[in-house]
Amino acid sequence: MKIKILPLKDINFQDERFRISYYFSLEKLSLSIKEIGLIQPPLVSVLDKQFVLVTGWKRVLACRQLGLSALPCWIVTGSNPLRLFLMAFYENLTTREFSLLEKAEIIKKLKGFGEEERKIIRFYLPLLGLPAANYYFKIYLKFSDFEPEFKVFIHEKNMSFHCLELSANFDSWERKLLIPWLRVVGHNKQKEILEYLHEISVRDGLTAKHLLNSKEIKEIANSKNLSPLQKANKLRLFLRKKRYPKLHSLQLAFNSWLKKISWPKQVEIDHTPYFESDELKVNFKFKNKQEFKNNLLKLQKVVNQEKFSEIFNLNLNEND
Repeated sequence: MKIKILPLKDINFQDERFRISYYFSLEKLSLSIKEIGLIQPPLVSVLDKQFVLVTGWKRVLACRQLGLSALPCWIVTGSNPLRLFLMAFYENLTTREFSLLEKAEIIKKLKGFGEEERKIIRFYLPLLGLPAANYYFKIYLKFSDFEPEFKVFIHEKNMSFHCLELSANFDSWERKLLIPWLRVVGHNKQKEILEYLHEISVRDGLTAKHLLNSKEIKEIANSKNLSPLQKANKLRLFLRKKRYPKLHSLQLAFNSWLKKISWPKQVEIDHTPYFESDELKVNFKFKNKQEFKNNLLKLQKVVNQEKFSEIFNLNLNEND
């Protein structure tokens, strides 16, 4: 390899065959280069009579953003694509952690450059912090094929592996429809929406697109009285009701029972998450003896009601 001052206009930015990072901020890197210069030159190869970036996409893009016309580059000889890509891979491997999307891109390009699947699974997946299993090879290849809009969303929201895994169950159009709903909620609610939608689709033999275009969900989406977050939460509850209709009925019956007997607000009463047990738990706080007695009196008043026994007639141990 040798160092050469290379005009930026001579680099073919359209050729991204060795690129693994697409979603990042250049702000801090640009400031660093502006203040102290480019310390580590990028690596460039001559392929098809053109200069192609092998490593250093962030550095070069930052230099271009700063208005630099040329910069020093390492020029590497040889045209073996897999060897060149491995140079980029190992340079990055030693300096930082890869994101989920970067891992997906690396696996896809290793396969595309002709590396054996068996070697990718047994050797490269552990280097990426992944189990050496065929499932992870396949699922990350699916991640790499996500549409650009969804990849940008994944980066912006720092979506979890499990949410990406669930997203792979949907087609491109369905993922695009999901972005506005998922954008305003956290990881746990993202997971719930994706899980409910997928499970309903499998159970009922319906596509997610059909569900998302249903009358009920369109009414939520078009509501002018709800904020985006309220719409997303209402969608989540609607899907939960559709996924677990018996559970929803039990919850309504339970809430109705609490209202009928005027359950005291100072006393908490909890059932198991899916009414899988007929046991209930009561909990209350008190600061002194009188408060303790007052709560007991309120509970005694509730127990003395004839309607109190109705709770034991709910099918709390029957769920769908």
